[in-house]
Amino acid sequence: MAIEQVYDTTMFPGTSNLSQPSGDDDLEVALAGGPTTTDLSATQGAAELDELVAIAAQRSRLDHRESVLLAEIAESGICDAVHGHTTNMWFADRTKQARKSASDRVRIAQELHTRYEPLADALEAGLVGWQHVGVFHRATNSRNWRDMAELLPGLINLAQVAGFERWSQEVRGIAQRLDQNGGYDPATDPTNNYLHLVPTINGITYVSGQLVGELALTIKKLIDGETDRVLTRYRSDAEASGGEVPVPSRAQACAEALGEMLDRGSGVPDGSGKLPEPEIVVILNDQSGELTDDDGNHLSPEILRFIIAAGLIRPLEVAGSGDPLRMGRTLRYANRHQRRALMTRDGGCIFPGCDRPASWCDAHHVDEWDDNGPTDINNLGLLCRHHHRVTHRPGWTMTRTAQPPTTQPNDPNTADPDQVRFRWRTPTGRLIDSQRHHQRSHPTAA
Repeated sequence: MAIEQVYDTTMFPGTSNLSQPSGDDDLEVALAGGPTTTDLSATQGAAELDELVAIAAQRSRLDHRESVLLAEIAESGICDAVHGHTTNMWFADRTKQARKSASDRVRIAQELHTRYEPLADALEAGLVGWQHVGVFHRATNSRNWRDMAELLPGLINLAQVAGFERWSQEVRGIAQRLDQNGGYDPATDPTNNYLHLVPTINGITYVSGQLVGELALTIKKLIDGETDRVLTRYRSDAEASGGEVPVPSRAQACAEALGEMLDRGSGVPDGSGKLPEPEIVVILNDQSGELTDDDGNHLSPEILRFIIAAGLIRPLEVAGSGDPLRMGRTLRYANRHQRRALMTRDGGCIFPGCDRPASWCDAHHVDEWDDNGPTDINNLGLLCRHHHRVTHRPGWTMTRTAQPPTTQPNDPNTADPDQVRFRWRTPTGRLIDSQRHHQRSHPTAA
């Protein structure tokens, strides 16, 4: 298949049809898979410029080598067997990068060396960069990847004469056209709907997502209508107050509109006649007197007054070390009060290097329930499902231990017998100390 066959009609308004003359001889030759006339000697000149070009070429070679290693390591499963981590998580932890970024690199590396060897060779030769590889990966899917693989020689040649943005646009356009030719309509695929809410320690929650089809149309119309009503109310208040009440931007009004719609919706019973019960945990530290929520955000008096008026509060008193007090014992499984206490103490999965939030975790019995282990806070630790399974593997043991000591004076990691910490011993005898709130007990932990 040739690229010209895909571009039999114009893809987007303002985008040239690549099957028609574009006035760019090099571009047309590249699309046909032929040699280009780019004069690379133009990059020569000052020593600094030459050095930058050399660095870029070296970066491509390093990216290629890294992708080879990641693909091999992921295939072998060595990270899971030795460290108890998935390749993605281990790579993110050891290279100090975001888990999503590390996961993307692992996934792209596996795909690159199993499906797109010509692209891998071009990366090693410096003909394309890792950004090109990422664009190609995001443009392909289970429906069009074989056809896209056939077009790689032409696309690699195109990268030699087209700027990165133009090249990216063409790749995405070709991939979309191949999808449409296969009868796929992304607007009818419910898997294209997603929403992410990411809270941060400063009290800000980032919202991102994508909506398609009927759901996109419905939600947009509802929010737009409510936003108009919010703005109308603010304008009326501004007029009545002589300008004392400011009129917000439409973006702010849109956020408030969403909140008001959800608040009204929470007053409508579900199919079983129950109302949603939003629950906000307010944590009082008995030594500092500080009030925080369960994400560690400081709660000002203004916010606390609103919470008292609008939400159901479950106070939880903790010691200065962060350990919950007076939570008592329950039966086989941790109840909601104990899970809340574990969320406050552990903050998420306690396996070092894991960033899974508390809501994704199981309450694991360190002394097993079947071996008369109590369902008590000191015997429970939050583990994500993966590390819960790792802990139950043959040869792995988990025990409770005092916090590891340090040699630094006034270090918060100094041993404290009242703090609950845990330790794993691997089949090879290696010791791994637990973490809290995604922070290790000490820098040498696994």
